[in-house]
Amino acid sequence: MEVIVAFLVIFFFVFILYLIFSGANSSKQVSSPYEWIWDSNERRGRIGESQVISILNNMGCRHVSNLVLVDNRNNSHQIDHVVILPNGIFCIETKNYSGRIYGSENDANWTQVFKTGMKNKFYNPIKQNKSHIYNLKRILGHNYEIHSIIVFIQDNVNNVHLDNVIGISYLQRYLINFNNGIENYSVEDMNNIYNKLISSHSDISEAEHIKNIKELRENIENKICPRCGRELILKKGKYGDFYGCKRYPKCKFTMNA
Repeated sequence: MEVIVAFLVIFFFVFILYLIFSGANSSKQVSSPYEWIWDSNERRGRIGESQVISILNNMGCRHVSNLVLVDNRNNSHQIDHVVILPNGIFCIETKNYSGRIYGSENDANWTQVFKTGMKNKFYNPIKQNKSHIYNLKRILGHNYEIHSIIVFIQDNVNNVHLDNVIGISYLQRYLINFNNGIENYSVEDMNNIYNKLISSHSDISEAEHIKNIKELRENIENKICPRCGRELILKKGKYGDFYGCKRYPKCKFTMNA
């Protein structure tokens, strides 16, 4: 009897593994573990992005989702959502992470804590969105103010005390109520902004985008500025040591040491 039970347990786990890997390879051939992990995270992220798109569509506002921009160094940048409203332009980064989320504006990484107590570190989305905004301003011009919003799909950001880090249930209210007393775009303005973004969208393949991301991370690890290609040098600042671009102030890229 024990042998039969053991056999059934083994069979069950083999079957589950088969489903996972056959599902991961059903749409395309995965060439590396890095690509498989990226693809898995991307699928989960797209579920969250579709929920944000649904809210934006219901609001009837102008927006561009899954915008891909390629810079002059041939690096690609995927931006989840750009929302264009009379009261502002918003760059939205979505995160579909479970558990409790901890982080502050200047942390290099944020922490995801699961019910089991296990923890996972992920790159600070505030810093991630700063890079997106930098590339949007390259397209639209630096006269435009672009506001950063980080949306967590599972409404689990009670432990993050930043006004622009919100759960998805608060997104519509945040966009409608936003008012810095400066911006008031006309319909013509919003159309021009939208058309500039659409005309700048790149149709590079997913494989090329993954390759670009990998090369970008390797450059950062080797202390090469991802924006201009110059050396990143160690500096001292208010919040401790950090790496800044050698071309500062022309290039203001920074990262934690």
